[in-house]
Amino acid sequence: MEKRNESTTDVKFGLKSFLTVCGILLAIMIFVGILTFVIPAGQYLTDSDGKIIPDSFHHIESQTRLPVYRWFSAPIEALFIGEGNVTIIQIIAILLALGGTFKVLDRTGGLSAIVRVLVDKFYHKRYGMIWIITLFMMLLASCFGLQEELLILFPFFLSFAKAMNWSKTQAISMILITTGVGFTAALFNPFTVGISSGLAGVSLADGLLYRILILAVLYVVTSLYLVHSAKKDEQKTSDAEKTSFVPLSDEERAQYGRLALSTSLLFLAVLVVIVVFSVVPFLADLGLGMVAMTLTFVVGAFALGKTTLGSLKKSLLYFLSGAKDTSPAIVIILLAFSVKYIAENGDILHTLFYYCHAFISAQSPYVAVILLYVLVLILEFFIPGSTSKALLIIPLLTLAPLPGISANIIILAFLFGDGYTNVLYPTCGTLMVGLSLAEVGFVSWVKKTALFQLLLFVISTLFLLFAVYIGL
Repeated sequence: MEKRNESTTDVKFGLKSFLTVCGILLAIMIFVGILTFVIPAGQYLTDSDGKIIPDSFHHIESQTRLPVYRWFSAPIEALFIGEGNVTIIQIIAILLALGGTFKVLDRTGGLSAIVRVLVDKFYHKRYGMIWIITLFMMLLASCFGLQEELLILFPFFLSFAKAMNWSKTQAISMILITTGVGFTAALFNPFTVGISSGLAGVSLADGLLYRILILAVLYVVTSLYLVHSAKKDEQKTSDAEKTSFVPLSDEERAQYGRLALSTSLLFLAVLVVIVVFSVVPFLADLGLGMVAMTLTFVVGAFALGKTTLGSLKKSLLYFLSGAKDTSPAIVIILLAFSVKYIAENGDILHTLFYYCHAFISAQSPYVAVILLYVLVLILEFFIPGSTSKALLIIPLLTLAPLPGISANIIILAFLFGDGYTNVLYPTCGTLMVGLSLAEVGFVSWVKKTALFQLLLFVISTLFLLFAVYIGL
């Protein structure tokens, strides 16, 4: 007898992957703590806007050196007294709310209804669906700077992947890989292109045609990679494990269609809210896009729960259960943010930049642009946030420019270093939370994506060298 996928899409954390993630982040915290005793402490002065002042670097040996016990208290310190602690609290609250919301949506049957309708319509065109999904997700990241917000889509992609006989790695890749590459090939991303262009004093349109070319190339490469990995998943799935395709009857099509439509409208409303809060200037300045997105999702989910389950009390109980299932995310987020906290309070970030910048400045433009790229990659490990990194890098490199390297090329190197490493470095909270949701180990993720990551590095390096050649 043929079967359909009836599994639920609860957002839970696998114990093994959770412990692995925590172990990796703890090891990184200790490593960075040791670095604060090895690398001389130093700082640049900043102006009233928080921008780095060139030629203001000075050592501050007597003022720093975190004691060992503070390496381990860093997660708590980062939460309560660290710079950006409001962001940490906001992310934690939003993840808990989304975990609860998806539990409600799962129990209403809305998510499975969407998947059933899509599978019924596109099962024989599933690889084409990957190309469409990749384009959609990349544009959301490239134009609006969305990534962690899109983890809300994981339960949907998980259900879709199961129905197509794809792995959990494929499901989370359709979020992490696509958005990570979208950040790399940013067109109008306000958090990367927008901020760095403003700091460098150039127009957002400068270098746009070149960035469009990069986006097109990386879109093709990413789509081909995801299609290839999907086909490999299908080959690895035994006949006994495979979910057979059974077309819906006319009655089922009507039944699932109504529920799928109402749930899809909720997703559409959430995406509209995200885009509006990203595009409209005065709303973007409020920095409440993720809060508005979450409130829209929660209210909509409870409305669907009341209609479908017949009780707000049931919806609330499911919501609380879902929030509990996602609570391990709190630990991962705090550990990830503590790495930056230790490095900042040990005053080693500016020192790293100072010595690297001096070395890069003495090289030819072609060597310098590669070294610049590597510098951004190093800083990305310690400072996952694009805004903090831009405030350090862009003013120095544009006010005290490198010979033969324009502001546009500096911005491009910044975009590359800030982009695809979002799906490579364990200090990226979005990556680690996503992998834990999918119950995919970090080591396993690196092994499966290593060749793709290497290909991205090679392609981005070639684009940088060509940019120097044409004088972008």
